[in-house]
Amino acid sequence: MLTNSVRSLKSRIILLGRQIKGGKRLLEKFTRREKHSRDVWTRAYHAFMKSVNQLANLKRHGTKKELWLKGKIRSWPAETIKLTKERDGVRGELKALEQKLVALETERIMILEQQLSETKTIDEIVTQVFALNAAVVRAASDREQCLNRHVFPRLVDEHGNLRSQISFTSSDGLRRVVAMVNTMTIVRGDLAAEAKAEIQLFFDRFQQATKMDETVRPLYELTRQLLVEKTDFKVGPDLYRFLAMDLDDEIYPELSKAQTLLRSSIRSEKTTSYIRIYERQSYTSNWEVVSQS
Repeated sequence: MLTNSVRSLKSRIILLGRQIKGGKRLLEKFTRREKHSRDVWTRAYHAFMKSVNQLANLKRHGTKKELWLKGKIRSWPAETIKLTKERDGVRGELKALEQKLVALETERIMILEQQLSETKTIDEIVTQVFALNAAVVRAASDREQCLNRHVFPRLVDEHGNLRSQISFTSSDGLRRVVAMVNTMTIVRGDLAAEAKAEIQLFFDRFQQATKMDETVRPLYELTRQLLVEKTDFKVGPDLYRFLAMDLDDEIYPELSKAQTLLRSSIRSEKTTSYIRIYERQSYTSNWEVVSQS
């Protein structure tokens, strides 16, 4: 797709081409007119010279022919002025048209050079952008391979547990790479359903009581907050508080079993790994984020 500047230049070149073509047709017409004017003057001049010669060679004078020849000779100055004026007028128009065509052709050549220069510049821009983009893609790919090979594997500790982040600091203490991972907590539906059933049994048991023990009410409220629309468990602080509680399986058998089921149902999956890069001028300076794009 052409840019506006190149498109404008191309349109101007087309217009100039049409003007030059039309001017050349007109030039041919004026050239024929100029030749016709010269021919008319030449024939008139030859006729004048013929009359002069005939008059000079007349042997009989006072004849009608002598009068006609003298009239022909006397009319020549006015006739030649008229014919010369007509011829020169056509020549003037012809010259003006030739100069106009030269100007149009010169302008066309200049615009062609300008178009060529603009096209070359655009090609250089496109080539450079594509080259830089290819370099960015290669660099991004190389960086990703380096991270996957040397950095992200270190997010898993020696026990196979996934760290949330790990830092790499250069020996001079001025540069640092921090690798991090996003995780998503997932609750298995089948085990969660069993846990929900146990919690419901707990609800049913204590809802039948006329008065709830004050030591039981906080536990009741906590477990009630875990259920969302009676189908799913809300993953968040309440769930982790519940899982961290030390429940007596004799006093709260339903909740103890639900707790065991939920612990088995929860798993964390890595979603994305990424890095942050920092640098500082000295040990006493603050770390500053380095742009990665």
